[in-house]
Amino acid sequence: MKIKKQEFQNFQQLIYKEFGISLSDRKTTLVQSRLRKWVQKLNLRSYQDLYEYFLNDTSELYLLADAITTNVTSFFREANQWQYLKTYLSTCTEKKLRIWSGACSSGQEPYTIAIFLKENLKDFNAWDIKILATDLSKDILKKAMKGEYSQKEVEGLTKTHLQKYFLKSGETYKIKQEIKDMIIFKSFNLVTGNYSIFKNKFNLIFCRNVMIYFDKKTQYQVINKLKNLLSNKSLLLLGQSESITEPVQSLQIVTSSIYQKKV
Repeated sequence: MKIKKQEFQNFQQLIYKEFGISLSDRKTTLVQSRLRKWVQKLNLRSYQDLYEYFLNDTSELYLLADAITTNVTSFFREANQWQYLKTYLSTCTEKKLRIWSGACSSGQEPYTIAIFLKENLKDFNAWDIKILATDLSKDILKKAMKGEYSQKEVEGLTKTHLQKYFLKSGETYKIKQEIKDMIIFKSFNLVTGNYSIFKNKFNLIFCRNVMIYFDKKTQYQVINKLKNLLSNKSLLLLGQSESITEPVQSLQIVTSSIYQKKV
């Protein structure tokens, strides 16, 4: 079943409106192949029927985002950022950290943050730490909250990490409860979400490998919203392939893909 030009344009507009993801006409084949399974699974007659299905049940819209994005992540991704964070943490005078992992996918990023803090903070138990992890996909959040990973999914971890922070069952590695308890998982859309729900500022915001899906206008809007939630001298971390192309007031680059909120 081929997607018609108007059907593609309908999805193109809906995806941009709901997720800020800009799809060029060259993505027609990709969209068709990714959505075909949902047309078949829901026993629909056309892509137009699928479009109307999403319009009628907005609670299922996250499935559309799942279909056209790739949830690729790993433990201790972006090694240079973790090295920089060791130095940054040593400058923190108040033993209090508020951290947000935006677009946390299947959970490797927030769990990495928790493990990293356990490994690198002196007097760890004296610190007041809260880690928020969000994603717009309900299904991927379920996996994240479960905290169970295959041998391939834990490849970025050392044997020491696996022994200290995971329980092994067959070929599955499960995050220990002490690490899970450090993190709160919630659903949040970075483009259309209500940022006013965040009452406190963050010391660190991770928003990695998300901007690649947005056009420049949406990137600028999201970056500004994130920047407003940073306390002074706090950090915004993007993916290695991402950068802020438009100047954002009071935000300056300190090293590759890491930005700091100026006083």
